[in-house]
Amino acid sequence: MGRRSDHSRDELIALAVSAARAIILEQGVAKVSARAIAGRMGYSPGTLYNLFEGVDEILYRVNIETLQDLGAAALAEQAAQTDPLARLIALGRAYVTYAEEHPQLWLAVFDFRPAAGTVTPVWFEDAVALLFAIITESLAPFFGEDEERLREASARVLWSGVHGISLLNVTGRLGQPEGMTAADMATLLIRTFVHGLETERDRSAD
Repeated sequence: MGRRSDHSRDELIALAVSAARAIILEQGVAKVSARAIAGRMGYSPGTLYNLFEGVDEILYRVNIETLQDLGAAALAEQAAQTDPLARLIALGRAYVTYAEEHPQLWLAVFDFRPAAGTVTPVWFEDAVALLFAIITESLAPFFGEDEERLREASARVLWSGVHGISLLNVTGRLGQPEGMTAADMATLLIRTFVHGLETERDRSAD
């Protein structure tokens, strides 16, 4: 059993986040508790309350790492494309693929329910905003400079669709058409969405 003096404060924080992440991977976010985290670390639960405001803070730290990994994966896929539609499709496919390859961590971001009254850390809100900024910026070529509000709304709508495909896929309820993967379905959704935008713009111009 480790003693409190075995690690520095920063090391203990990293150990706690790593332990929570391991529990999520093995059992899901519902099984994360102060006792489970501390037991995996080899410390008492009291140690955690000297480091964090509560288990929610630990989960926010795990989830921000997941969001950062997701964002990096999406940008890496997008970097290989130059065509605006291809870049948008790469983003969507990367999102679906990440969820498929890391289902427990991805689900933990959305299944996590903080205690009533818990204030979401600013640094976590910033990470979420950054992901939406990537989507919004990827849609820029399809909108005029005076359509920023519509572009932001469209980013939310499009993400909701891709997220829905990811969620149904990860939970085994998607029911793909024969020969199509979840990423293929996301591609079809994005192509159709962009085609609809372009068609609507052509009608407005007439």
